[in-house]
Amino acid sequence: MSDDSTPKLEEELEMRRWAEERLVKLGSLLEIAESRDIDVTDARTNYYAARDELYTKKEPLKSMEDTDKGMEQLTKELNRHKFKLFGLPRWTYLSFVIAKYGLFSMFYGMATAILFGYILYSQNTNKIILNVPLWAALIAGLGASTQIMVGTVEDIKAYGIVREYKRLWYTSLPFLAVIFGFVAYLLTDLGMMTTTGGAAVGSLNATDLVNLNLTGLKDAQLTANNSILNASSAERLVAQEVTSFEASIGDNMRVVFCFLVGFATNAFIEKLGKLSEKL
Repeated sequence: MSDDSTPKLEEELEMRRWAEERLVKLGSLLEIAESRDIDVTDARTNYYAARDELYTKKEPLKSMEDTDKGMEQLTKELNRHKFKLFGLPRWTYLSFVIAKYGLFSMFYGMATAILFGYILYSQNTNKIILNVPLWAALIAGLGASTQIMVGTVEDIKAYGIVREYKRLWYTSLPFLAVIFGFVAYLLTDLGMMTTTGGAAVGSLNATDLVNLNLTGLKDAQLTANNSILNASSAERLVAQEVTSFEASIGDNMRVVFCFLVGFATNAFIEKLGKLSEKL
């Protein structure tokens, strides 16, 4: 293929992407309108024509023209439901706008954030459940609430609408995050997750160890019976018959980690999937 044809091919691919995005947006809006008993017969006809132009005839420009006609017809029909007596908007129109802009998801994210924050502020969140403090689950829930609000805004910026499958996902997200907060805390105790950065010494204890292997140490310091052993940039350190060993990633780091687990739930699910394959 010659160099002259490359820009033309890229332009065609870009136009096809634009046409597909606009077509998907129109289809989503029609689904919302139909669920509110709004007559979108004419707009639906143009939607089918635009889909045929894009996927069958391979004409993205004509597809966009039909999509624009469908948008115009949908707007006209929505305007018929926009106002009633005294100039007040009808509930049909309001519910359409709320669904389109994901306001249910946004309000839901705000409500769950307020709920988790209130419990953290007003209750004893150091209570231990299955060897895990309650605050670990609540912090992960706050992370999930943040993900809902950020994800809603990003969808509106990118597509002008919140996809239906995401609205369903957002509904279950805080409850999943609460569970994952427990799991994340336990994994940090087991040392199966990697964290970086400094942290205060906490309370991970190991006693009566026969063999302790520590690798990748830099400027390590061990104290025993008033004697000090310094190891600088040690590649490997082996300690035999240790009576007590104490180390920690610190509660501050745990808080950050649990929040990130709630905020990046998809990534955490992928990590758990890979971990389960190794077990």
